[in-house]
Amino acid sequence: MSELTLNINDYLSDQEKTQIAREAFREAAAQQARKDFERILSNAAYHMVGEIVDQHFDGGMVETLKTNAIKVINNLSSTTVFSPPNAWDRASSKGFDHLQTAVDELKPAIHERVAKVIAGYSSTELRELIEAQVGEAIIKKLSA
Repeated sequence: MSELTLNINDYLSDQEKTQIAREAFREAAAQQARKDFERILSNAAYHMVGEIVDQHFDGGMVETLKTNAIKVINNLSSTTVFSPPNAWDRASSKGFDHLQTAVDELKPAIHERVAKVIAGYSSTELRELIEAQVGEAIIKKLSA
């Protein structure tokens, strides 16, 4: 394999090297700005909205805020209310914690109900259900 060694100083002046560095920096900055554009706009919008709310907040806004908060709460999904800890939220929601406590307290009743359901199946039905589950698990594992 051949090697070629060039001394860049033989081909470019200090002014040209400075110009190339500036162009590379501008391109890197522009690329980063394009990548972060949506986040930057969102952050600016939140900041602007916060300032506008602060400017117009009066006694009547307290009642409006309460009314709208209740509307939001009433429309929350179970996923929001009962969210476990995840990559974004290090802690679980209070709803999730209460749900886990309730499930723990009801474990004996859950076990009893599961035992009754299982007892209601015939051995043939249980065998078919188990075969179906094992078959699905094998297919899932083979196709993954």
